[in-house]
Amino acid sequence: MLKNMTQLRRGLVPGVFVLLAVPGFNASADSHASPPVQPALEAFFCNYNPGKDRDDLDSATNFYMKQAKKAGFTTPNAFLWTHNKGTAPADIVWMNVHESLVAYGASDDAAAASSEMADVNDRYDSVATCQAGLGIGTPIITPDPAAAGLEMSTLAAYACTFRHGVGPDALVDLRNHIRETNEGMGDAGLAAAFQIEPMTGGANASDVVFVAVAESTEAWAANLAMLNSTPAGQSLVRHFNMVVDCDMNLWWSEQVVGGEG
Repeated sequence: MLKNMTQLRRGLVPGVFVLLAVPGFNASADSHASPPVQPALEAFFCNYNPGKDRDDLDSATNFYMKQAKKAGFTTPNAFLWTHNKGTAPADIVWMNVHESLVAYGASDDAAAASSEMADVNDRYDSVATCQAGLGIGTPIITPDPAAAGLEMSTLAAYACTFRHGVGPDALVDLRNHIRETNEGMGDAGLAAAFQIEPMTGGANASDVVFVAVAESTEAWAANLAMLNSTPAGQSLVRHFNMVVDCDMNLWWSEQVVGGEG
């Protein structure tokens, strides 16, 4: 869907994901022997066209599902982020989650070869104007399976550039620090978290995006309050700020396509 787009830009990326029920994020942590599964994340940053709204998007999505069934096209899991707070110049983010980069490539080729899916692109283009990006996801905090039934979650998306003299090598220690600190936060811990490494972009592209997932805005605020008021949390905040400089936006996230073909 939504093929006529181009790049990931700093300040737009969501913070995935949201990915409470996504296969591939129930993966090993950096500190374990096995490497984490790294899904390919196809993100579309969109503004509604004049006179269009969520009802029109839902209608286009229903058309997408019908066309996909007609074409024998397997739809990837998809999540819709609706902007809540921040300066991101996008009303919504549509996130397709593919199990791997190879799986994304196969899906992209199949869609490009299908006349039915071309009609889908035209339908979505009538609803919203979008830019697209592609990234690789790395799990930081894996979700509790019991949380997979959440209909709506809150995402805090941090679109970041590296501090001077810092690079990707610093991310493993930072992810481990995030994970270890979250484990000690009890009920105030995040539901999930992941990192996105953008593969597309331009002059304003992010180096890395972090996405924190909470069950609600209140739960996110409770997590942030603990980070700012405890020695362990303050240590993590200092570590984070030494590695990256970020813009943060809050989003509502919900699953809108469940992966059925």
